[in-house]
Amino acid sequence: MLNLNEYNKTYHDSLIGFLYKCLPESGRTLDIDGRYKMYKDINRYFDCFLCMFDNKMIIGTVGIKKLNNKKCELKSLYIFKDYYGKSIGFELLSKVIKIAIDLGYDEMYLDTLSNSKRAISLYEKIGFKVTKKYNNNEFADIFMVLDLKNPRFIFEK
Repeated sequence: MLNLNEYNKTYHDSLIGFLYKCLPESGRTLDIDGRYKMYKDINRYFDCFLCMFDNKMIIGTVGIKKLNNKKCELKSLYIFKDYYGKSIGFELLSKVIKIAIDLGYDEMYLDTLSNSKRAISLYEKIGFKVTKKYNNNEFADIFMVLDLKNPRFIFEK
């Protein structure tokens, strides 16, 4: 049974284990003391961080990082490949967009890699548009933004 829960500290070890397994599926490596150090203190770094569970195992994540009072950034949309094609990405993204709207954000930004074709397709279906580079992420080559004041997609499946 799948459950979506807001992160709490009891999930920390499971989350790190998930990231060590999931990130390599998309060509990334978890450097917990470098690029991915934010996972050491989820509650400080993210406005919201959600974990999707299959029974007691984390199988997906998504988060929101505040950029300023009106802009946020989509972070950490990761799903185990075994769970692709089951609308989990859509569910995670829909929920986090609703939360961002409730938190009063007007725009949601994201950065990603051009080889993340499945993710980019999902982002475009939701309504994200390509935009100029907004951060100093040296790894990303695609930057997108979603207008949260006028979301154009239906949240429910």
